[in-house]
Amino acid sequence: MKRLLVLLAVLSLNGCALYDAFMMTPFDPSEYRIITEIRTDANQYKAFCGDYETSKRNAIAIANKTKMFELYSQHIPSNQDSYKASKNLNAIAEGMVARYTATNKVSEVFCKMKFESIEHSAETMQHVLGKRPR
Repeated sequence: MKRLLVLLAVLSLNGCALYDAFMMTPFDPSEYRIITEIRTDANQYKAFCGDYETSKRNAIAIANKTKMFELYSQHIPSNQDSYKASKNLNAIAEGMVARYTATNKVSEVFCKMKFESIEHSAETMQHVLGKRPR
């Protein structure tokens, strides 16, 4: 009887893993491309943080791209975690734009920290999205 219970427990655990693997959102090359572009942009935009007008334009550009990523990932089935992460990423970018909108003095350190935060978050999302089954 104990052996039967152990066997059923093992089968049910494997069944859960198979179910999770089957229900996982498959790799989406468009989603991966967008997050890669966001990471690349953030990496390159850091170099322009010393120029207020350029960094303001870059902040708006990356906020538009993070919003596009959020909207793109919103209705993909079984993609709630990615959608939540995309909303958080967009919130960082929108916070940066809000700062540029509120004042005409934004420090270079603030700009670099925000772009680094966006870049780091995008890199983490790349790892997660890249590991999805193809």
